[in-house]
Amino acid sequence: MAPIPTRRAATPNGAMEVDRLYESPFTEIAPHGPDGLFPSDDIDRIVSILNSVRATAAPVPEVA
Repeated sequence: MAPIPTRRAATPNGAMEVDRLYESPFTEIAPHGPDGLFPSDDIDRIVSILNSVRATAAPVPEVA
């Protein structure tokens, strides 16, 4: 079994787009993304959480 993706790999900018769940490294665990692991109600909840985090995340200031 492939290792679980790290938070840093999944969210280098602090928030993650939902589409990333259907890309590597997540598809290394489940080739069809979360659809192969969770019922649709759970996926809806995961998507809602990701969207909420992205909508409320504070931007990181640019470092010169």
